[in-house]
Amino acid sequence: MKNRSLSGIAARFAAFVLLSLFVASCSKEDIIIVPGKSDYNNLTTFIFKKADNPSLTEDCTPYFSAATVYMTVPAGTNLSSLKPSYTISPGATIKINGTAVTGAPPTLDFIGIVRVVVTSESGINQEYRVVTQEGNYRLDKLVYAFMDKYSIPGISFALSKNEQIVYKSGLGFAIKEGDLRTKPNHLFRLASVSKQFTTLCIMKLMEQGKLSVESKVFGPGGILAQEFPNNISVKAAKVTVRNLLEHNSGWTSNPDPMFTTSFKGQTLDERINYMLTSAQSEPGSAYSYYNMGFGVLGKIIEKLSGKSYEQYLKEVLLQAGVTNVHVGGDQSQRRPDEVVYYSQDGTNGYGNEMQVIAAAGGVIASTEEMLKLLFHVDGKTGIPDIISPATRALMLTQSVVYDRYALGWRMNHSYYPNSWYHGGNLAGTATMWVMGPNINCVVLCNSRSYKTGFDDETYALLKELINLASTSL
Repeated sequence: MKNRSLSGIAARFAAFVLLSLFVASCSKEDIIIVPGKSDYNNLTTFIFKKADNPSLTEDCTPYFSAATVYMTVPAGTNLSSLKPSYTISPGATIKINGTAVTGAPPTLDFIGIVRVVVTSESGINQEYRVVTQEGNYRLDKLVYAFMDKYSIPGISFALSKNEQIVYKSGLGFAIKEGDLRTKPNHLFRLASVSKQFTTLCIMKLMEQGKLSVESKVFGPGGILAQEFPNNISVKAAKVTVRNLLEHNSGWTSNPDPMFTTSFKGQTLDERINYMLTSAQSEPGSAYSYYNMGFGVLGKIIEKLSGKSYEQYLKEVLLQAGVTNVHVGGDQSQRRPDEVVYYSQDGTNGYGNEMQVIAAAGGVIASTEEMLKLLFHVDGKTGIPDIISPATRALMLTQSVVYDRYALGWRMNHSYYPNSWYHGGNLAGTATMWVMGPNINCVVLCNSRSYKTGFDDETYALLKELINLASTSL
């Protein structure tokens, strides 16, 4: 009797081991729970097949980002009449826009966001958003992956070739609350990409004969001599407009009065006065990226133009037909066509005083308007530039002390041969643009990540977009 009992236990144990091995070898969708009902409620595939949709030129596959399904279909597709194909977890049921689907999927309107609810056998719901738009899936997919990896709610990007915008796309959400989708004409904070706008204003003042890049800024004969008569050291009196544009004024961002929290509430003049009393090395001797220097350039623009920074900037941009560029504000001052900024890691997406940091990082613009501006400073003959060839050459000539920086523009990156570029970051903002020999590219994000590799991958994203556009557009 004892042997029989042991034999039964052994048999049951062997059966348990076999069942365990079977379960371990199955995929998530293959697991069978007995007794009881499955909790699985996944939308596992979602496709627009060419065979089911006369307006399609190819099968269209999704990019899954958690519970959001992004679909980019070819231009010219009739979004109001698309028939999807999909699979869901075994035993689950599906509703699309509130209607249960039991047989072949219906033809649906995908102009807006389509809501899909998958319900498991056990009654647990999982809701998905299907976001569909016309475009180039190969380009959009690069941005979908970046957006997903770094938790960016919305990205606008655009590319131009031979002074024509050849592709523009808004992906994700300009405002998460209410699912307002991103469009190419949405305004984004530019962060340090604002510096190239400031440089352009300085170049125009130079062409008007109001300064030169060798003009002294402080001390006797300096542009701002009257505004800052005190605390002018021998080194500070040597600082030129060029030094500020090239980031070799001798001051360093330790701390950075433009963005350090302890300076919050101080005026631009108060921050400049602090700068003038801080440690400084010999001007023109070494490169050190210094946001505060562009704050000083903003002050110069206001002094010599007799206008606010924003007023003069708009006056300059109007010559290029660019009208929807501004200095940003706080959340209560958000423009109707401006995105919302979503900070990460506990940072404050609205902590910067935009009017104070205007010339260093406070401009807002859209990808479309930025490309339009590049057409007027790119040196090509198709569209007239708003600066002379000599001025452009000066603006884009590398610094003597650092060959990776010109006047407000970065240069000589291996990713972008014969190109000029710049990026920018604030809490809730990440931006970058490249002015190349053939292709220009702009990418604007309404959040920024603090994950390791984010900045490097931003550079790589623009490289990949430019390379793909050069062969496919």
